[in-house]
Amino acid sequence: MDAFTILNGTFSIIYVFISILVGGTMIAAYFKNKEKLLLLVGLTWIGLVMPWYPSSVSFIVALFNNGVGISEIAYYLIGNVAAPIFILIWLMAFTEFFFIEKRKYILVGGLVYAILFEAIFLALLILNPSGISDFEPPINVDYKGLYLILALSVIVIISTTGLYFSYRSIKTEKKKTRIKGYFLLAAFVSYTIGAILDAAIARDYLLLIIARIILITGAIEWYFGFIMPKFLQKRLE
Repeated sequence: MDAFTILNGTFSIIYVFISILVGGTMIAAYFKNKEKLLLLVGLTWIGLVMPWYPSSVSFIVALFNNGVGISEIAYYLIGNVAAPIFILIWLMAFTEFFFIEKRKYILVGGLVYAILFEAIFLALLILNPSGISDFEPPINVDYKGLYLILALSVIVIISTTGLYFSYRSIKTEKKKTRIKGYFLLAAFVSYTIGAILDAAIARDYLLLIIARIILITGAIEWYFGFIMPKFLQKRLE
């Protein structure tokens, strides 16, 4: 493996580890506080990071397998097959607070989107896996064509609903909720920019480092957006 692949794989592992830790901590907080939102947003963040799972897994496998990672098919399955499920989970969290009267329609729309996503993805995977991306083993992929549109649709759904969620939180009269709203706004912006930069990387070391730092920052901001850190709570009291 060359230096870029090692750097890419290492940052993927760091980002995935931090994100699973963030999501897992939020899920644990749900079991402690019985606050349903924490379960939903914890699962959401774990799902949003799914595109970086296969590069982490493949990199680890390659380290112990003479530079050979997981297969192309396995790579696509790990990183993409469950994406629409987590979109649905996020929409469940979103409609806990907003558009409550239209919740059923939004979730049905999300379900239709999930079915279409899975149908197109699995069709591409079975009929023309090389049409999903330009795959450079063990971990470098460049999504293209129809699947690139699908991947971008996930970012669009998350970003638009997330920005609305943040905006409404910032506009509330409760100071604590406003602060959380700013953290959420930062998280959604960081995720969107980081994901786009990450997808645009063409063996650029500096851009890779910047993109992953932005993504890691987004994970921390997501956590602060739902679970206020104690040092901030003390300042607000």
